[in-house]
Amino acid sequence: MTFDRVWALLHLFFSFGFVGTLVVADWNSRAARASQDWGQRAALFGIISRASRIAGAGSLLLSGVFGNLLSVDLGYRMATDAWLRWANGLWLGAVLVMFFVCLPGARRLESVTSAAAGGGSAEGYEAALRRWRFGNALLSLLYLTLLALMVFRWRS
Repeated sequence: MTFDRVWALLHLFFSFGFVGTLVVADWNSRAARASQDWGQRAALFGIISRASRIAGAGSLLLSGVFGNLLSVDLGYRMATDAWLRWANGLWLGAVLVMFFVCLPGARRLESVTSAAAGGGSAEGYEAALRRWRFGNALLSLLYLTLLALMVFRWRS
Protein backbone atom coordinates (compact mmCIF):
# COMPACT_ATOMS: atom_id res chain seq x y z
CA MET A 1 0.00 0.00 0.00
CA THR A 2 1.42 3.38 -0.97
CA PHE A 3 0.54 6.70 0.51
CA ASP A 4 1.53 8.78 -2.52
CA ARG A 5 -1.77 10.71 -2.55
CA VAL A 6 -1.44 11.51 1.16
CA TRP A 7 2.20 12.60 0.77
CA ALA A 8 1.27 14.71 -2.28
CA LEU A 9 -1.56 16.40 -0.36
CA LEU A 10 0.65 17.16 2.64
CA HIS A 11 3.56 18.29 0.45
CA LEU A 12 1.30 20.70 -1.44
CA PHE A 13 -0.42 21.88 1.75
CA PHE A 14 2.85 22.80 3.46
CA SER A 15 4.31 24.24 0.25
CA PHE A 16 1.33 26.59 -0.06
CA GLY A 17 1.71 27.45 3.61
CA PHE A 18 5.35 28.37 3.10
CA VAL A 19 4.59 30.50 0.05
CA GLY A 20 1.77 32.17 1.97
CA THR A 21 4.22 33.30 4.64
CA LEU A 22 6.53 34.70 1.95
CA VAL A 23 3.62 36.78 0.65
CA VAL A 24 2.62 37.89 4.17
CA ALA A 25 6.21 38.93 4.88
CA ASP A 26 6.58 40.79 1.59
CA TRP A 27 3.36 42.78 1.85
CA ASN A 28 3.82 43.59 5.52
CA SER A 29 7.38 44.76 4.88
CA ARG A 30 6.14 46.99 2.06
CA ALA A 31 3.60 48.53 4.44
CA ALA A 32 6.26 48.96 7.14
CA ARG A 33 8.65 50.67 4.74
CA ALA A 34 5.88 53.02 3.56
CA SER A 35 5.00 54.04 7.11
CA GLN A 36 6.86 56.71 9.08
CA ASP A 37 5.27 55.57 12.37
CA TRP A 38 7.66 53.37 14.34
CA GLY A 39 4.76 51.84 16.26
CA GLN A 40 3.18 50.64 13.03
CA ARG A 41 6.53 49.39 11.79
CA ALA A 42 7.05 47.50 15.04
CA ALA A 43 3.62 45.85 14.74
CA LEU A 44 4.19 44.89 11.10
CA PHE A 45 7.66 43.47 11.70
CA GLY A 46 6.24 41.61 14.71
CA ILE A 47 3.72 39.97 12.37
CA ILE A 48 6.50 39.10 9.92
CA SER A 49 8.66 37.63 12.66
CA ARG A 50 5.91 35.47 14.14
CA ALA A 51 4.59 34.32 10.76
CA SER A 52 8.08 33.42 9.57
CA ARG A 53 8.97 31.59 12.79
CA ILE A 54 5.77 29.64 13.26
CA ALA A 55 4.18 29.11 9.86
CA GLY A 56 7.08 29.77 7.50
CA ALA A 57 9.87 27.70 9.02
CA GLY A 58 7.56 24.85 10.02
CA SER A 59 5.90 24.69 6.63
CA LEU A 60 9.25 24.77 4.84
CA LEU A 61 10.59 21.88 6.91
CA LEU A 62 7.45 19.77 6.57
CA SER A 63 7.18 20.46 2.86
CA GLY A 64 10.62 18.91 2.40
CA VAL A 65 9.81 15.92 4.58
CA PHE A 66 6.58 15.11 2.75
CA GLY A 67 8.15 15.86 -0.62
CA ASN A 68 10.82 13.26 0.08
CA LEU A 69 8.24 10.71 1.23
CA LEU A 70 6.32 11.34 -2.00
CA SER A 71 9.45 10.99 -4.15
CA VAL A 72 10.22 7.61 -2.57
CA ASP A 73 6.67 6.42 -3.31
CA LEU A 74 7.05 7.65 -6.89
CA GLY A 75 10.21 5.58 -7.30
CA TYR A 76 12.85 8.30 -7.19
CA ARG A 77 16.13 7.43 -5.48
CA MET A 78 18.78 9.84 -4.25
CA ALA A 79 21.55 7.56 -5.52
CA THR A 80 20.29 7.42 -9.09
CA ASP A 81 18.13 10.50 -9.71
CA ALA A 82 19.93 13.83 -10.10
CA TRP A 83 16.56 15.61 -10.01
CA LEU A 84 16.02 14.53 -6.41
CA ARG A 85 19.51 15.66 -5.39
CA TRP A 86 18.88 19.08 -6.98
CA ALA A 87 15.49 19.41 -5.28
CA ASN A 88 16.92 18.46 -1.89
CA GLY A 89 19.93 20.74 -2.32
CA LEU A 90 17.72 23.72 -3.15
CA TRP A 91 15.37 22.87 -0.29
CA LEU A 92 18.33 22.65 2.10
CA GLY A 93 19.53 26.02 0.80
CA ALA A 94 16.08 27.48 1.52
CA VAL A 95 16.17 26.05 5.05
CA LEU A 96 19.60 27.60 5.66
CA VAL A 97 18.50 30.99 4.31
CA MET A 98 15.36 30.86 6.46
CA PHE A 99 17.19 29.96 9.69
CA PHE A 100 20.38 31.97 9.25
CA VAL A 101 19.22 35.08 7.37
CA CYS A 102 15.46 35.63 7.45
CA LEU A 103 14.53 34.61 10.99
CA PRO A 104 17.41 36.49 12.69
CA GLY A 105 16.76 39.47 10.40
CA ALA A 106 13.06 39.54 11.26
CA ARG A 107 13.84 39.34 14.98
CA ARG A 108 16.36 42.15 14.65
CA LEU A 109 13.86 44.32 12.76
CA GLU A 110 11.22 43.59 15.36
CA SER A 111 13.50 44.61 18.23
CA VAL A 112 14.89 47.74 16.50
CA THR A 113 11.45 49.01 15.51
CA SER A 114 10.04 48.25 18.97
CA ALA A 115 12.88 50.22 20.55
CA ALA A 116 12.31 53.12 18.14
CA ALA A 117 8.57 53.05 18.86
CA GLY A 118 9.37 53.39 22.55
CA GLY A 119 11.53 56.46 21.92
CA GLY A 120 14.84 54.62 21.60
CA SER A 121 17.33 54.56 18.81
CA ALA A 122 16.57 53.13 15.37
CA GLU A 123 20.25 52.47 14.76
CA GLY A 124 20.80 49.42 12.61
CA TYR A 125 17.35 49.53 11.03
CA GLU A 126 18.52 50.08 7.45
CA ALA A 127 21.20 47.39 7.62
CA ALA A 128 18.81 44.88 9.18
CA LEU A 129 16.16 45.72 6.60
CA ARG A 130 18.60 45.22 3.70
CA ARG A 131 19.77 41.87 5.07
CA TRP A 132 16.23 40.64 5.70
CA ARG A 133 15.01 41.79 2.26
CA PHE A 134 17.93 40.01 0.60
CA GLY A 135 17.07 36.79 2.46
CA ASN A 136 13.37 37.07 1.64
CA ALA A 137 14.12 37.69 -2.05
CA LEU A 138 16.51 34.72 -2.06
CA LEU A 139 13.84 32.51 -0.46
CA SER A 140 11.37 33.60 -3.14
CA LEU A 141 13.87 32.78 -5.87
CA LEU A 142 14.59 29.38 -4.33
CA TYR A 143 10.87 28.69 -4.06
CA LEU A 144 10.33 29.51 -7.75
CA THR A 145 13.23 27.26 -8.72
CA LEU A 146 11.85 24.45 -6.57
CA LEU A 147 8.43 24.94 -8.14
CA ALA A 148 9.96 24.57 -11.60
CA LEU A 149 11.69 21.37 -10.46
CA MET A 150 8.44 19.98 -9.09
CA VAL A 151 6.62 20.65 -12.36
CA PHE A 152 9.41 19.53 -14.71
CA ARG A 153 10.69 16.35 -13.04
CA TRP A 154 13.08 14.15 -14.95
CA ARG A 155 14.49 10.66 -14.52
CA SER A 156 18.21 9.99 -14.63
